[in-house]
Amino acid sequence: MLSGFNTNIRHRGVLFHVQSEDSGRDHPHIITHLFHGGNIMFSEKSSYSDHVDDVECELRVKELMEGQHKMVLKRLRAGDFDETIEERLGAGSLDANADSRTDARSVETDPVVVGTPLPEADDATGGSRFGEGIVSEKPLDEVILNYLVDNARSKRRRSPGK
Repeated sequence: MLSGFNTNIRHRGVLFHVQSEDSGRDHPHIITHLFHGGNIMFSEKSSYSDHVDDVECELRVKELMEGQHKMVLKRLRAGDFDETIEERLGAGSLDANADSRTDARSVETDPVVVGTPLPEADDATGGSRFGEGIVSEKPLDEVILNYLVDNARSKRRRSPGK
């Protein structure tokens, strides 16, 4: 079982948490959840059973996990989950006036890649390592606590009369 990816990101004024995990060779699938306040807004699950016996299985799983994690982040930024989010959180819960370009880059409370970072990208490709500039060595429980505290503070700021 590989360590996973965890990212806190603000979209249209609301803080979300995206978590991707490997279930291990006995249950060869990767699952990515989009959370808000501890509630799952969306899940993506994919199998890697066809790679379990590969010599480079671990590397392949990391690549698949990274790709799936990035895809959920991109879909959130693109507004793919907005309708579901507003159904669950209430109409108007997303700030329609939020600058999506700013929000798309807004990452909160030191997102963390838990476990061993991915190897550096090959300079010849011009690529960069996933999470570069937002990687932290904080433990997952600290990331979650920071997320919950920030979420509570933002709710308090939005509450009228307080």
